[in-house]
Amino acid sequence: MKRIIIIILCFAVFVTPCFAAEGEESLEATQITEPVTDVVAESTTEPVTEITEPVQETQVTEQPSVEKEEIKIPEKQEAESIDNSQPRLMVVSYEIEDGFISPEETKKLTVTLKNMHPTKAVSNIKLSITEDTDEIRPTEMGTKYVSSISAGGYYSWVIELKAVHTATVGEHKLNFSCDYEDSNGSGYSANDLIRLEVRQPAELSFDGVKLPVKVVQEETVTLNINLMNTGKTPLYNCKVDFDIEGLDAGGSSFVGVIEAQQNSTANANLLVSSDKTGEVKGTVTITYEDTFGNGYTLTHDVKTVIEKKVIKAQKEEKEEKKNPLWWLFLSGGLLVGGGLGFGIPFAINSKKQREEDEKRL
Repeated sequence: MKRIIIIILCFAVFVTPCFAAEGEESLEATQITEPVTDVVAESTTEPVTEITEPVQETQVTEQPSVEKEEIKIPEKQEAESIDNSQPRLMVVSYEIEDGFISPEETKKLTVTLKNMHPTKAVSNIKLSITEDTDEIRPTEMGTKYVSSISAGGYYSWVIELKAVHTATVGEHKLNFSCDYEDSNGSGYSANDLIRLEVRQPAELSFDGVKLPVKVVQEETVTLNINLMNTGKTPLYNCKVDFDIEGLDAGGSSFVGVIEAQQNSTANANLLVSSDKTGEVKGTVTITYEDTFGNGYTLTHDVKTVIEKKVIKAQKEEKEEKKNPLWWLFLSGGLLVGGGLGFGIPFAINSKKQREEDEKRL
C-alpha cells in the first residue's frame, strides 16, 4: 500500500506540470470563446502570473514608439523654417548733374541701389556700368566693389562720366549690372537700364544794350541790340524785354529763331517820360529756349539821366541873359558902319575933284 501511494505521488509530481502547460496552450486557443474565469478555476495561481506578463510586455513596447514621435516633431518644424528665397538688388533711382550731359563735358552720375529682401543681407558685391556706343565713358574704372548691403538697405554709387566731343545729341542707354552673394555663398546677378540725355549747350551773347548818358523828356531813344548764337544748336522764341523807370518800350521786342552760329538784331524805341527827371535805372532781359524747350534768361542793368525839356522861347531868353551888353555892341556896329558908308564916298569924290582941278591948271 505504501508503494502504491509513493508511485501515485511521484506520478502527480511529474505529470501535473505537463497538464499545466497544456492548459496554458488551450487557454490561449480558447481565450476568445471561453471566459477567463473558467481557466482560472481549473489552473493554479502560477498560470495567472504568466498571463499577466505578456500584457506588461505589450505596454513597454508601446512607450518607445511614443518617444520616437516626439523626436521627429522638432525636425519637421526646423525643415519648414528654412528660407530658400533669393535676395534681389535693384536700381531704385539715378540722377546726373543738371539732368543732362553735353559733348566734351564731365558730370557726376548718382545711382542708388536697394536690397529688396526683408531679412537677407547680400555681400561681395561688384557693380559695373557701360555704354554700347562708347560715347559716354567713366573717367576712371567703370566698376565698384561693395562689401555688403543689409536687408532692406540702400547704397549710392557716385561715378564721374564724360561725353566725347562727337557724342550724338539725344538719349543714350547705359547698362548697369551687379554681381553679389547671399549668406550661404550662393551667387546672383542683376541688370538694369539707365537712360541719359546728351544735349548741345544753348549759348547766346549780345551787345548794344547801353543807354545814352543823358536823355531829354519826351524824346525817343533807339536801341539796336545784336544777339549772337554762339552754340551748335538753334535758339527759339528769342525776345527782349525792357523794365526801365521813366522809359517806355511799348512791349517786348520779339526776334524768334536764331540759327546756330548766326546773329539777329532786336530793335527798340524807348519813349522818355515827361514826368520823370534825374538818374533812372532798369534792366534789359533777354529770354530764349533750346531745342528741348528749356528756357534761359540773360539780364543786363542799364541807367541814364533824364533832363527836363527846354522850350525855345525860354532858350532865347536864357541866351539873352547870358549876354546883357548886346545893345552896346549893336550901337557900336551901327556907328562904325555908318561912318564907313559916309566916309568912303566922300573920299572918292574928293579925289576926283582934285584930279579935275589939276587938269585945269
